[in-house]
Amino acid sequence: KMSLLYKKLLVIEDDDLFSTPLVRFLTQNHFQVNLAKEADFGVELQENINFDLIITDLQLDGTSGKEAINRIAKKYPETKIIVISGYIGVKKEFSDIKNNPYVCAVFEKPVDFTTLLETIKANLS
Repeated sequence: KMSLLYKKLLVIEDDDLFSTPLVRFLTQNHFQVNLAKEADFGVELQENINFDLIITDLQLDGTSGKEAINRIAKKYPETKIIVISGYIGVKKEFSDIKNNPYVCAVFEKPVDFTTLLETIKANLS
């Protein structure tokens, strides 16, 4: 069982009010965290770094989080993906995300960081 210490996490999120405390929380819990504010940049980072787990929003400017998930999952099916969004119950295409085989968990905003941490740990252990 690999240590969870310094596992590499990517956060794809364009809302600073959400990403700043999230990145701080994950860093305090000894993860190596990168932040991408755009899905395309997130996909590019994944190709360079190959993260252990990715946390992504769905509603992003430009390329959607859903498109990013599909692009990443095709090339890196072993990478764990967690979705956090404020639109899960609102938009049909977002509610479908729960059926995506590459998505290991879906959270609606606002997110309880403790629960999120437990889910990250469970998916990385």
